[in-house]
Amino acid sequence: MESCQLALQERFPGLQLECRLDERGILTLSGQCESWEQLVSAGHAMAKQPGIKNVVSEMTVKGMELPRTDYSAHKQAGEAIGVIEKVDVLIIGAGISGCGIARELAKYDLNILVAEKTEDVATGATRANNGNIHPGHAVKPGTLKARLNIKGNRLYTKWAEELGFELQRCGGIGAVTDGRLIPLLEEAYDTALQNGVDGVEIVDAKRAYALEPGFARNGEDKIVAALWLPSTGLVEPYKVAVALAGNAAENGVRFWFNCTVADILHDNGIVQGAVTSKGIVLADTIINCAGLYADEISAMAGDKSYTIHPRKGVIAILDQNRVPYYGSLAEVIDMETVIAAKNNPNSKGGGMCRTPERNILMGPSAVEVPDKEDKSTTPEELAYAMGRGERSGIAYGDIIRFFAGSRPAEFTEDFVIEMSEVTKGFINVGGIQSPGLAAAPAIAEMVEGILAESKALVPRKNYNPLRRREIAFRHLSREEQDALIRKDPRYGRIICRCECVTEGEILDALASPVPPGSLDAVKRRTRAGMGRCQGGFCQCRVLEILARELGCDPTEINLAGEGSNVLLAGSRPGKQVRDA
Repeated sequence: MESCQLALQERFPGLQLECRLDERGILTLSGQCESWEQLVSAGHAMAKQPGIKNVVSEMTVKGMELPRTDYSAHKQAGEAIGVIEKVDVLIIGAGISGCGIARELAKYDLNILVAEKTEDVATGATRANNGNIHPGHAVKPGTLKARLNIKGNRLYTKWAEELGFELQRCGGIGAVTDGRLIPLLEEAYDTALQNGVDGVEIVDAKRAYALEPGFARNGEDKIVAALWLPSTGLVEPYKVAVALAGNAAENGVRFWFNCTVADILHDNGIVQGAVTSKGIVLADTIINCAGLYADEISAMAGDKSYTIHPRKGVIAILDQNRVPYYGSLAEVIDMETVIAAKNNPNSKGGGMCRTPERNILMGPSAVEVPDKEDKSTTPEELAYAMGRGERSGIAYGDIIRFFAGSRPAEFTEDFVIEMSEVTKGFINVGGIQSPGLAAAPAIAEMVEGILAESKALVPRKNYNPLRRREIAFRHLSREEQDALIRKDPRYGRIICRCECVTEGEILDALASPVPPGSLDAVKRRTRAGMGRCQGGFCQCRVLEILARELGCDPTEINLAGEGSNVLLAGSRPGKQVRDA
């Protein structure tokens, strides 16, 4: 304890910061910092001290009122309703971790409920993600992140085969144009070997050009060596979450959307249930996959053991008219790039990549922000994201959409996955930032193992791990399209012209086990609205279909969550909405 206080005073002289350490190794920091960046730096610095398991921040910032989530209205509503459900397992959060765990546990005879505060799966960090299935060369050896990254990467092949989503094992290659940079490749190679990355190699220029023909095609003629990572992959993150949720639902898991968890009930160190905005749910086990809010949910359970500090990133999506420069996830690094990265404290090292549908993505940036709901994009952040492709002729006019999301980082910069030491039956799955997407299958298996240590798990007799692949009309041959239209003419009605999405596909989504309830939810499942016009032509038609199929008034249809109604009132009383 004294060494921690001394280290704090040496690193941040002049600040009146205090610390206290409990028997678990959780260090709590209090006092006032000069800036948010200084607060985050203090947390990081103390997390590196010997014997510290994690850091909790109770620090404030001079002249800044830090955002606090107010759960009181949801809690009062839930308590007024009373007990409405008793389950074996309550999972909080329907991102990639929550959906993956739900599907993994669905193989057992358990009553499982997933509570998600928004209107759909994958609306948080999973949505704001570039879809990279990282190979594992960029994570610190010996961490939980490293172990689960490698295992998760390998398990994605099985996930894709069983669940029918697209996984592209495109490989990753980082090339250098200066011999002085080869030590950087060797350092990354050594880390990859320590972590157990599959198939990693340092290759010479000739092999680099053979592995990635785009280098020569795009005039990159100065490459001297490269790091080849064949296990690198690409997915659409929200499509993976939808597939996981759908298969889980087919195996008995229930999903409650627009359901905010406002308190965790526990007694004598044992979890009892949760107060939600829909009522009280009693549960034998609660699994906390609440993303940016995981620390707050954990504190509700009496386990204040880590703090999430949001790290915002901006990504720009380009029109498909901009053809990806490379087939793999490739980057060319020169001395200028290295110097710029060192001089930019907000560099994550993002750059140019692509989606499985071949939209180029630019970014992300990485900026520490105090507000978990900060989804703003500043000119500087967008300029940084776009600047990563400045040598490729990328222009702002190529952008069809840009967005921001925050990574749920904690001060050790590792994952927090464990049964609570103070509240039995409460499992934390927190701090799941990059490479959380790649690690998701392994995270699910790890939580399964934790649960198995606390209770006997009986296999479900009729468990089916397989999910039928969705119809993607745009990817079918002309013959296949003709046959499908003859079978069901609704596949011949194009709703979204940019992405060639049909009415039949939208109806398939609405008939799925976890159907969409908003325009954005339809977009995540079908790509209707993801093209150049961003829904300018098709959004009204999708809205009509939703209203018709859900049997509601068009003014009740939301863009995203509750209260985001697209239409407020009819402009011509007495007129009926026509069929799409």
